[in-house]
Amino acid sequence: MAGSNPGQCFVFVFPMASGHINPSLPIARSLVRLGHEVHYVCAEQMRSAIQGTGATFHSERDVEPEMFEGQPLDVMEMFVELQREHGIENEPFLQAMLKLKSIQLERRLPGLIRFLQKFKPAAVVYCPLSSIEAAWAAKHEDVPHIGLNTVAGPGACRLALEAFAKELSMTVEELDDQLRSFQPNLDAEKRLKSKYGLGLESDGGLDKPFGRMAHLSHAALTLVTTTEDFYDPVTPELQKALEADNAKFVAVGALLDEAGAERAAGHKSNHQAHKDDASSLPEDDSLSAAAILEQVIDARKSGRKVVLASMGTVITGDFQIGWEGRRTGKDGQLRGLTGRELCQAAWGGVFDALGAVTAEEGPLLVVALGPQPNALGELVPPANALCAPVLPQVDLLKTGVDLFLTHGGQNSFTEALSNKVPLVVCPGFGDQ
Repeated sequence: MAGSNPGQCFVFVFPMASGHINPSLPIARSLVRLGHEVHYVCAEQMRSAIQGTGATFHSERDVEPEMFEGQPLDVMEMFVELQREHGIENEPFLQAMLKLKSIQLERRLPGLIRFLQKFKPAAVVYCPLSSIEAAWAAKHEDVPHIGLNTVAGPGACRLALEAFAKELSMTVEELDDQLRSFQPNLDAEKRLKSKYGLGLESDGGLDKPFGRMAHLSHAALTLVTTTEDFYDPVTPELQKALEADNAKFVAVGALLDEAGAERAAGHKSNHQAHKDDASSLPEDDSLSAAAILEQVIDARKSGRKVVLASMGTVITGDFQIGWEGRRTGKDGQLRGLTGRELCQAAWGGVFDALGAVTAEEGPLLVVALGPQPNALGELVPPANALCAPVLPQVDLLKTGVDLFLTHGGQNSFTEALSNKVPLVVCPGFGDQ
């Protein structure tokens, strides 16, 4: 893209997931400043952060009516409706997501193809983990496409699948069998091959070998937001498949945006509920991003230690695997901690270990709570703690943090390392 001509058009396609979209924002901002047009297709919850880059926002509900027309505004409610439509409403979220992948692809593709036909972009930038429709639509329209991979390289998906299967109390092979026996998914794949000529090589299950993503075989390249030193291991079988696919990966490290840039964070799956909750909160200028950053700067100047705590956006969110989510065992019984219980235990540990009686004593504790009302529950933060729904994490890390308690998501991990910040990791989900 560095050698592209001024005034070209680029299309970005990303899911409603802060960790996936945030690294794309500095890329979009740079393209806009170079005189290019950038058009995002994404969920309404991401509008403000996207428009802050100078890009044009397009709601996925408008672009992909075959997927969204007549469906609930809450994406989790919409997904439950999709589960119910196909008779799997009682299955765990992760298992249902995989079973319905081709069905969702079939419903998303028509609108996205029309969108690419309208804007005729020079290239498409997309999330290879959650927005695979962008890769197939771009291939259909013969548009170069570039993935932005926000996990630890080409080996990460295999490990994530193993973690997901474990969450379901099964092996990856058993999960694969479940998908290959789900007829609606098989029928959707047949229709996709017939209508679009997609080179879907799947047998209805997971891409083989496990961890492979078939659409990367026709991507121009895939950017990875870490360094090769931190890539997850790749099995010899997967390495051979990637070489056969001619899949190209380029490690770019943490993509850090400029100071003061808005990032996507603290959203709910229902955009209207998110706006209503936000408007009902009391205004407190002391908890604004600028005010919190100023207090951290003052603490650093005075030689005071600063401790940052953030458990990410997945387990603090209202997804089925989030705030009230728990693991479902093979017997269908719920097990383990909810996201709420894990977060409150982590925050409570920080308060117990580092809390002080007065605001001036001890380290300055800066805690991101996420979008839930009364996120702290019965926890009482100490006088030296600043607790806010959303924090300017990158700016805080750049300013100087002595310790970062994190869920261990790829962005938080690499952003901290880029700023030489020590980490304490409390993983909660997936690749963390």
